[in-house]
Amino acid sequence: MVLKFKKRGADDLKKVMIYGQDGTGKSTFAAEYCYENNLKPVVIDVDDTNYTDLPILDLNFRTDIQTFNGIRGAIDEISKSNDFDTIILDGVTSLLEMLVSNAKGLAKYSDRAMRFQKILQALLSSGKHLIFIGQIDMAVIFTEEVQSSKMVIKVNSIVNEKYLCEVSDKGEFSHKVIKYRTLENTKPSRVQGKIPEVVDDDPLHAICQDIKDQLEHEGKLVTKSTMKSKVVKLINAGEIEANLRPSLIKFIQKHCPEELK
Repeated sequence: MVLKFKKRGADDLKKVMIYGQDGTGKSTFAAEYCYENNLKPVVIDVDDTNYTDLPILDLNFRTDIQTFNGIRGAIDEISKSNDFDTIILDGVTSLLEMLVSNAKGLAKYSDRAMRFQKILQALLSSGKHLIFIGQIDMAVIFTEEVQSSKMVIKVNSIVNEKYLCEVSDKGEFSHKVIKYRTLENTKPSRVQGKIPEVVDDDPLHAICQDIKDQLEHEGKLVTKSTMKSKVVKLINAGEIEANLRPSLIKFIQKHCPEELK
């Protein structure tokens, strides 16, 4: 078997997340971003709130099944088209709610996770640039009381650029660069103005930092062993999703506690 290696460069597909409160100009910023980067976008407007001049698909979002099938079908068609090189999924937060099925009990949420994963896989396999637009709750949160869903963490983990849109009391629109991963010699978009400071928002890092803080608060020694034990306890208590265990153990073994604050 001959190993093949990726070549990183300016031609890499963009994966961008734009998020913020209602009315902060997220869709407008996405349109500006596409213009500045010479992209040819098409919009899947889940919220029906995109009033830019970008082409918007007419899809049926009446039921969870129609929403899922419509978006999957649209992505398949876009992937075959040369008319567009970018897919904008506008309304990720609403989409997560709309994909909940009518199944009984917790099964409806399992259906949602499976459907969203399939949509995400279709997007990543489309060969197009991707722009995700969502509400402020798309930011990764991990505290003792609140933890972001696995779906939100997944979107955050795959994007290379992340922007937080804001509006001042005077009605002035702006954005903050939260994440920007690129090669050092890759020229950024004029929308950004300059190469921003890279912010480490790796959700595994955030979880491990919280575990370290908890151990210190309990007056315990912080070592790889005690951190791994704490992970197991938190999983058994239902405070951390069990599927994160392998990734967390691997992260702790490689980075902790040396690289934590």
